[in-house]
Amino acid sequence: MNIAKSLLAACITAVAATLIWGMLPMAGWQTPSQRKDVAVFKSAPAVRLTNTNLVDVLISAQLNERLDKVEWSSGVFSVDMKVNRNEGRPSVWFADIEKLIRVSFHQLENVKRVLIRLVEERPDEAVLLLAVDVRKTDSWLHHDMAELALADPVHDELWRKRLRVSFTSAWEERFGPVTGFTVKPAVNPER
Repeated sequence: MNIAKSLLAACITAVAATLIWGMLPMAGWQTPSQRKDVAVFKSAPAVRLTNTNLVDVLISAQLNERLDKVEWSSGVFSVDMKVNRNEGRPSVWFADIEKLIRVSFHQLENVKRVLIRLVEERPDEAVLLLAVDVRKTDSWLHHDMAELALADPVHDELWRKRLRVSFTSAWEERFGPVTGFTVKPAVNPER
């Protein structure tokens, strides 16, 4: 009988301890304005790029194309996107490039340069189609970043220069020669 009483007392103590521990987060020692979500349950966007959060940052960018190679070293973020020879359009590829640039320079504070290469998968090899080089010191990042989503870097010379896009002969074989126009933006007196 003593064993049954001891076992019952131990069970009651365990249940009571569990309930008390479960009630501690709701304890009244904090005023309602001080109560916040616990960091474990609330995700916060990355502010600094590191090798440990690199995958999380890329997943949050929600890219359409597959990534082949990603490298982070001394402030330089290098990304190789792999595109299928029979699928995809340049507008979708440049949308991914825009997302990478936006995340790199508007969300992350420690990226100094973004290098993006677009590589086409072929049965016998992978072929470089284009390369993009954007630097944190580029003034358009602060004033004209919103326009990048609507830009056409293939045909607009201004955006080709801003993104430092280099097209290869493989691009020209597939899409034809890169020619375009130059758009002169209206002068904004507020700048």
